[in-house]
Amino acid sequence: MKISFIGAGNVAWHLSQAFENAGNSVQEVFSRDPKKAKELGSFLYNARVQEHLDFSESTSEVFFMCIPESAYPQVLPELLLPKYGILVLVSGTAQLAESMLLYDPLRESMNQIGVFFPVQHVLTGRKLNLSNTPICVEVLVEETETILLALAKDVSDAIYLVNGDERKKIHLAMLMAGTFTQQLWNQAKELLTSIELEPQLIQGVVENYMKSFFSNHPISPAQEAAKLQDGRMVMDQQSLIDRPEMQEIYKQMLALIKSQSLD
Repeated sequence: MKISFIGAGNVAWHLSQAFENAGNSVQEVFSRDPKKAKELGSFLYNARVQEHLDFSESTSEVFFMCIPESAYPQVLPELLLPKYGILVLVSGTAQLAESMLLYDPLRESMNQIGVFFPVQHVLTGRKLNLSNTPICVEVLVEETETILLALAKDVSDAIYLVNGDERKKIHLAMLMAGTFTQQLWNQAKELLTSIELEPQLIQGVVENYMKSFFSNHPISPAQEAAKLQDGRMVMDQQSLIDRPEMQEIYKQMLALIKSQSLD
């Protein structure tokens, strides 16, 4: 299948190469920063740098938009696709209907739209095995579903058909399990480094909780809740946390653990 990319960041970097490794062909790469488009193109077989958002003469069938959702209002109104080209949003939260209105407010085009959402935080300089990354697909029409599922199967063994509300919950779950939890790990690291110890000291604790969670046997909070009934210990622990926002999180977490232990 012939594919073009709008955006040349981390997600486009991984997806484009994965698609080509599966036998597809990337035709064009567009970026507001032509240097990034050229750099990505150098890792692809025949891709050329697209200098503008007018793709109306492109031979591609599918156009992956890998840009921040905050840029949609600027990019979508400028974007021009071939008559039957499929616009694919690589997004966790953007809504199809709203995005289509930005792209085609008068609803005159023949273009279909869909979502291709890898459930993973893609980082610069880190190789990503997409075959182990779940791909969520959302579409409005069956024809688009067939094409996007075929592309998803090219790069991943785990594919989910979802709707917009489900996708938003998946994205929030990613934030809670990843970005939000990392803040707590960072706080734990600060406490340990303050006494000149390495974070590996609690690696076993983290791994134990993760193993228990993913085996569907989460560790009960009851035992810790019993310890946290000691008001003096709680006050002492709070005093060890420097940042007021983390102190507030500690208090809220404590209340949550106590409430769960009563269920």
